[in-house]
Amino acid sequence: MLPRETHFRQRRSSPRLRGALILVLLVILASCYPPVPMSPAASQVPKTRIERLSRGINLSHWFAQGSINVRRWQRYITAEDIALIKEMGFTHVRLPIEPNVLFNEWQPEELNPERLPYVDTALDMILAQDIAVIVDFHPLPEFTQRMEEDDAFAEAVVRFWGAFARHLSERDPEMVFLEAMNEPVFQDAARWEAVQKRILAAMREGAPEHTLIATGTNWSSIDGLLALKPVDDPNVVYNFHFYEPHTFTHQGARWGWYLWPYLHNVPYPSSPEAVEALLPNIKNREARALLRSYGRERWNAEKIERRIAQAAAWGRKYDVPLTCNEFGVYRLVSPPEDRLAWIRDVRTALEKYQIGWTMWDYAGGFNVVVAKGNQRVPDEGTLKALGLSD
Repeated sequence: MLPRETHFRQRRSSPRLRGALILVLLVILASCYPPVPMSPAASQVPKTRIERLSRGINLSHWFAQGSINVRRWQRYITAEDIALIKEMGFTHVRLPIEPNVLFNEWQPEELNPERLPYVDTALDMILAQDIAVIVDFHPLPEFTQRMEEDDAFAEAVVRFWGAFARHLSERDPEMVFLEAMNEPVFQDAARWEAVQKRILAAMREGAPEHTLIATGTNWSSIDGLLALKPVDDPNVVYNFHFYEPHTFTHQGARWGWYLWPYLHNVPYPSSPEAVEALLPNIKNREARALLRSYGRERWNAEKIERRIAQAAAWGRKYDVPLTCNEFGVYRLVSPPEDRLAWIRDVRTALEKYQIGWTMWDYAGGFNVVVAKGNQRVPDEGTLKALGLSD
């Protein structure tokens, strides 16, 4: 028998013991330094589809922003409107659809059979003009808030999207894009990220070839996008909305924030001097403070570009394509030339960073067309600000 010390050295140097020691060391290191998450799949969205998403317009107040109204579905947007949209130079439209048109939380996989034909007819009419379409699930904020709080309700939305995607999968994937959710309002960004992953997975199962559109929380804001991690699906475009600063873009609006109705003729660009003359006419103290803050923030083309550059940097970081499928200025009381300047500055910044865009909206309160008798005609100033006319 070997002496105790020699025997110990021989055991310590045996391959089996060395392997065990290495394994223990690796376990300890792994607990101290967890593995870096794998990057999402590199984007494989076809360039032809990215080009389709380059210039678009929202068809608001048709299947969303209102009650169930079959007559409106049949008449609000016509084949002549789609032809005009193409003539103006838009490459796609975004079709917002409120959940109550097709969704039943108790039978989420059964698309409303009485209303679905109206959606299909609208899609047929759009596609017949060689215009691409984003099919946008467009709920009210209360709907997405319930999704955050109610697992069963969120699961119903997942199941709905699986069924809806299967229905839409019969259409050309080069022309039809599926958008998971408009402006989710989740306080917990991680919760939204987890829910959206399940929605996208259901959409992908239902429509294997179609390009999907995902977004961040906080009303699809840039900040919401920056808090998001892309999913491991190479055929997804990531979306944000841009209405900054709301003090300018939503002045006079009687929905949303209670201070907006107090704001009229708010100028752009902003400065303390530019807003000074408006302050005595604003009777609400909070609204005056809001306007002063807007003046101090000095919003202009450079500031807008810096803000959009943050989204562009996020896209480069993850190597994923971006789109901005809502931006615009409410017309009612905004100075017309300032509205056009803001639209031009946003559109220019988006195009600088090769981000596709979809203006809000066609014929609503942010409109690109105006009424002339019984006809809708293009607003030439808006088209020029969008770079669609000289």
